[in-house]
Formats: sequence, structure tokens, C-alpha cells
Amino acid sequence: MPATIYLVTGGARSGKSSYAQRLAESICPNPVYLATSKVWDDDFNSRVKKHQDDRGPAWTTIEEPMTPSTHKDEFSGRVILVDCLTLWLTNYMMEEGVFTEPNKDEDATNNDGDCTAEASERALQKIKAEFDVITSQWNATFIFVTNEIGSGLHGESNASRKFVDAQGWFNQHVANKANMVVHMVAGQPNVIKDFAADKRNPLRVPSSDELKERQLLDKFLSSRDLTMDSKGYFLMKLDHEKGVIRATYHSCIVNDKGEVCDTNGKKLSCHGNNRPEPMKTFEARTAKDLTVQIFERWEHAGICSIGHAAYIGREAQKAERCLFEGSFYQKD
Repeated sequence: MPATIYLVTGGARSGKSSYAQRLAESICPNPVYLATSKVWDDDFNSRVKKHQDDRGPAWTTIEEPMTPSTHKDEFSGRVILVDCLTLWLTNYMMEEGVFTEPNKDEDATNNDGDCTAEASERALQKIKAEFDVITSQWNATFIFVTNEIGSGLHGESNASRKFVDAQGWFNQHVANKANMVVHMVAGQPNVIKDFAADKRNPLRVPSSDELKERQLLDKFLSSRDLTMDSKGYFLMKLDHEKGVIRATYHSCIVNDKGEVCDTNGKKLSCHGNNRPEPMKTFEARTAKDLTVQIFERWEHAGICSIGHAAYIGREAQKAERCLFEGSFYQKD
């Protein structure tokens, strides 16, 4: 299974880098910024510095102008923002000598024109091969930023025209492999390719009687006695305005009578207002996001029993459905 791939394209100052950064930060707590550029002059250096300042300490920056695949171990389980394909391609074109132009007028049919075309094709094939290598990593998500340079003025030199052609072909190669393509115009994202809809159809749709039976089964299971986790419990609520599931963890004790009490020994009621302040609060946009935060990133995840963890997972799924539907959520 290949990596998840996003392509963000647009013209100069279209907002593509800012959008790509926000996208990376929205889905990964510790994204990677893969810089493909070489610093050519003071002006470009100041632009690089500004982008670095815009990114917070959660980011890991890797500077790699040619072969990002050498850093694959750092990509595992993370979002990698590659900025940008245009500069990355430039490095390959320079290595192949595409921009080493003769001091005479070029003719696409002469040897110089043929050499430029061949060098450009070599660069394109090499960068496409490297792209295919890095995106074969299934447990990484890549956000590629690129430029739409084919909509501008016609290049004056043969090398410029070959570069525009190669950029267009490379953009098409990436877009063809991408799960989602966004075209930025004046800071506004326009999705021109989105994740494919799930086309799987159930072999048999449950009948109304079967659905009713399942509903009754859930009702019955919800009324069974449960042994409270003596180490603590979770409360789950929806914040529809913010669009998140909010789960709070509260410490508790179980007294000699089997009653759940706060840490001071005061009995807690299901509908009381005497609950202690939460020891930890989690906010998530999906059930998977919530359970990953609790059971994979929280250092105290081991306090939950298997049954308690399963319960949290079920409640998170139900809360997510209510959040997406805009309906009322009642914790079981």
C-alpha cells in the first residue's frame, strides 16, 4: 500500500505553502518539513528564514535537495511537507546540465537542442523514480507543493521551455498518484481531485426486523451491571460549535462497599455535580483521533483495563456519529 499523497499547486503568492502547512499541522502533531531548495542569494535566504519562523517547534526540518528517500526512517508515521517540487526538479535539471547553454542561438533541431532535450528527459525520469521510491512508504503521508508555471509567458530559451515542459509532466505524474489535488487561487483552495468514494456495496442490506433486533440487543447490553475501573473514569461530551469530542479523565477510588468515590472518599452519583476537576482533557475531531490520543500518546494509558478501553472506543464511535450528524449525544 503506497503513502497517502496530497498535491497543492498554484501560481506565485497563491497561498499554496501556507495552506499546505495548515493541512500538515491539522493532521499530525509532529510534521516534517522537507526543504528541497538550495539558498542562492540573500533574498531567497530571507524568504527561507520567514518560513522557518512561521513553523513552530513541533516541526522537524530536513534539507535534502536530491534524494529524500535517504531519510525514510524519519518519515515513518508522520506527515512530510515537501516544498517544493519546482525547486526539487531544478536541482535535477542542473545536475544534468540542462541550463548550461551555448553562446549562440539555439535551434531545437541542432545538436545543442538535442542535448538539452536529452538532459531534460534524464532529469525528469530520475526525479520521477525518486518520487516513486519515497511514496512507496505506506506509513507516511506526503504533502507536495508545486508551481503552475505553464500558464505564464513562453520561455525565451530552449532550456527554459524544456524546464516548463518537464515541470508540467512531473506535476501530472504526481497528480496521477495523489489522493487529493488542491489548486490555490488568491489564497482560496479549490479541490480538483478528492479521495475516491468507497464503492464497496454490502452483499445484503439488513432487514427492518434485524435492525430492530440489533437495537434491542444494544439496549439490553447497556442495562447490564458494570464494574467501575478503580483507577479512574472518563466523561465524554460534544462541543458542536468547536466541532470536537471532548473527553475528560477523572481519578477516583472504590470504597469497601464497592461505591465509586472521589479521592476524598465522597460518593459520586451518576447525575451529581460533585465530580472532581479532570486530571486530563482530550479534544479530538474523530473517534480514531481520540483513541490514539488516549491509548497511544498518553503516558498513563496503562491505567485503563481492556474492558474500559473497549468501552471508550465504542463511546467514541457513537460520539463521532452524533458530532457529524449534529445530533444529541448521550453517554451510555
